[in-house]
Amino acid sequence: MMRGQISWGFLALLLTTSLLILPIRANDDEGVIDDDEYADVQRAHLVVRKFVKEELVVQGKNVTVEIDIYNSGVSTADAVKFQDTLPAEASLVEGSLGLDVGKVTVGSHVKHSYVIVFNTGSVQVTLPTALVTYVSDADTNERTEGSSTAMPLYVMTPIQQLQRYALQAGAYASLGFARSPSDWRNLAIIIGVVGSLLGGNWVVKKVKASNVNRKRAAALRELEKSD
Repeated sequence: MMRGQISWGFLALLLTTSLLILPIRANDDEGVIDDDEYADVQRAHLVVRKFVKEELVVQGKNVTVEIDIYNSGVSTADAVKFQDTLPAEASLVEGSLGLDVGKVTVGSHVKHSYVIVFNTGSVQVTLPTALVTYVSDADTNERTEGSSTAMPLYVMTPIQQLQRYALQAGAYASLGFARSPSDWRNLAIIIGVVGSLLGGNWVVKKVKASNVNRKRAAALRELEKSD
């Protein structure tokens, strides 16, 4: 009887120990990093920024497009090639839409620019995305492709540009009260009404003064007759 109790107690002790050991081993496994899961971390990663510095984009005037390629990864990007395209409304004036950059080291920038001109005005235009291809992993020689965001622009005609300048000057002259054509129309109506009222008041005064002078002249003539 005593031996049976000891056997059952020994089995219970083994079972309890195994249950305590299993969670500890599971927790130890959680701290192990899978190399396959984080393999991409060791690669180059190029970020392409495309923008236009000009505040006003006007039909027939040169526009400079700026390209900034930045390596935000942890290894050098090799065999970097850049390619861009133009919208149908524009043509290339100076520079190149394609470029063999070569290497871009970690944390460095490569900048490129070209000049275009828009042949159409008074239109909404979108500059297409600029593409860049490169070797992101030197061990596997794998090529990666990245792109910039598309950039919307409004192309004004030269007449619209002059109108914009006129409105800016008018807003300054009116102390900020007139900033748009509708504001100027309303201001013109107000000025016309006020001018009409002032002009009408001046005419009334002139008529009254003329009547007084005429009566005075008539009175003087009567006095001369009586003398």
